[in-house]
Amino acid sequence: MQTYHSAERLPKEIRLRDMGSFYAGGQKIEISGRDIIEINVNEKCDRRIIVDPNGSYQIGQMYVQYYIPEKIHGKYPLLLWHGGGMTGKSYETTPDGRPGWLSYFIRSGWKTYLSDAVERGRSSWCPYGEAFETMPTLFPEAYVFERFRLGKSFEEKSLFEGSRFPTNGFEEYAKEFVPRWTTTSELTVDAYCALLEKTGPSVIVAHSQGASLAFEVLQKKPDLVKALIAVEPYGAGNKELVQTITKIPILWIFGDYTDRHPAWKAARETAVDFCQFFREHGGDGEVMTLPDLGITGNSHMMMMEYNNYEIADLIEAWLIGHGLTAEP
Repeated sequence: MQTYHSAERLPKEIRLRDMGSFYAGGQKIEISGRDIIEINVNEKCDRRIIVDPNGSYQIGQMYVQYYIPEKIHGKYPLLLWHGGGMTGKSYETTPDGRPGWLSYFIRSGWKTYLSDAVERGRSSWCPYGEAFETMPTLFPEAYVFERFRLGKSFEEKSLFEGSRFPTNGFEEYAKEFVPRWTTTSELTVDAYCALLEKTGPSVIVAHSQGASLAFEVLQKKPDLVKALIAVEPYGAGNKELVQTITKIPILWIFGDYTDRHPAWKAARETAVDFCQFFREHGGDGEVMTLPDLGITGNSHMMMMEYNNYEIADLIEAWLIGHGLTAEP
């Protein structure tokens, strides 16, 4: 499959004015009544320590990296939010070694903020927090391969015909899977809100679970969101609160093969239904289905695929069309 090459307008090198990281959100909890435990921290030399687990802990924090390009093109910061069972790595280098959307938006001149949602990656988690008392879920390879519409059968290891996912790239991609809890959505929404309070008004590009939670964030912090690009969300906003977000333009993006899995067929129908309701109440919304544009072969993980920059170009054009970039 031929790789799509973005417009020549993108600089060949990434030149930054600044970069760094911080934690957004979080809260302190107090734990008491637990037994003191002995831990052997190094079995080779039998190094034992006594640990009292009672005390204060930080939970619900979110790790964020930021990149400020030398030449700024976007009027507002651009926030990249990943999906369930993954981290911000989704937007970094693709499984076959090509630049991802993080590189694209930095090179396009956006002040770009990449986060690991609560309990993922460098955000970490606290085993004593109420939200973490249940066992986390880690998706097996077969589940992801089929659920994310990479191919019909994991056992056969065959991608769908015309797939844009990197050939022989699945095993590398599978290394990105991380455990996730199903009880941390409220903490994650709070952390996303805290991030917006730090960055100020921003554009959000969110994927899957991150996109679903973004609708909750919009309805909590409508003055801090300038646009939402929701890449294959499972859900949408609360219709009873739609009037709170009608000033925020929203673009939904869906890839190919959505009719081959009932969950994605339902997800797209939910998006179409909410978008219509949103527009009827004065909102600026659009559902972009890539095959309708003649772009076929994209799975749930379109930011990693051979034409990932083609899709990023569509997002950039939509942002330009909505006046969210500065004059060149």
